[in-house]
Amino acid sequence: MKKILSCAAGLGLAFAATNSFALSLNANTSSNGTQVNASQGLFPGLDAGIGYFETDDNGHTNKAYSGSLMFSPYTPLVDLSVGARYQYWDAHQGHGGGVGLGGSAFVDTPIPRVSVGGYGFYTPEGLSHGDYEKGYEYGAQLRATLLANTYGYVGYRYVRADFDGHDTSTLDSGPVFGVSVGF
Repeated sequence: MKKILSCAAGLGLAFAATNSFALSLNANTSSNGTQVNASQGLFPGLDAGIGYFETDDNGHTNKAYSGSLMFSPYTPLVDLSVGARYQYWDAHQGHGGGVGLGGSAFVDTPIPRVSVGGYGFYTPEGLSHGDYEKGYEYGAQLRATLLANTYGYVGYRYVRADFDGHDTSTLDSGPVFGVSVGF
C-alpha cells in the first residue's frame, strides 16, 4: 500500500510540475499596432505575464507596458481565464496606468482544432494613476491549433482610454493576426 501511495504522490507532483512551468510566447500585429506577450505558469491554473504594445492608430505612437496575473480554473467545456492586468501607457495624450480587471473565454467549434472566443479588460478610475483616467480593451478571436501548444489566430481588437485633459481616445481598433507558442 505504501508503494502505491508513494507512486501516486510522485505522479501527482510530476503532473503538477509539468503544468506549473509552462512558458507561452504570443505575438500579434494589426495595421496600426504590434503586441508581444510572455506568460509563465506559476502553479497549475495560475499564470503571470508581461507584455509590450505599440500602436499609432490615432496618428501618434503610443506604447503600453503590462504585467498580469491570471487564474484559469479547469472547466470541461470552456477555456476560461480571469484576473488582473496592470498596464502603463506612454501615450501622446499622457502618461499613466492602472489595474484592469478582466479575462477571456474560448470554446471549441465543431471544426476540429478550431476555437472561438473573446477577451476584455476594464480599468476604472479608482484603480488608475497619472494622466490615465480609465480605459478598456476587448477583442474576439478565431484560433486554429497548428501544432501541439501552438496556435495561430485572427480577430478584432479595440482599445480605448481616457487621459486627463483629453477626450476619450481610440488607441487601437481593427483586425489582428497572431501566433502563440507554448513550451
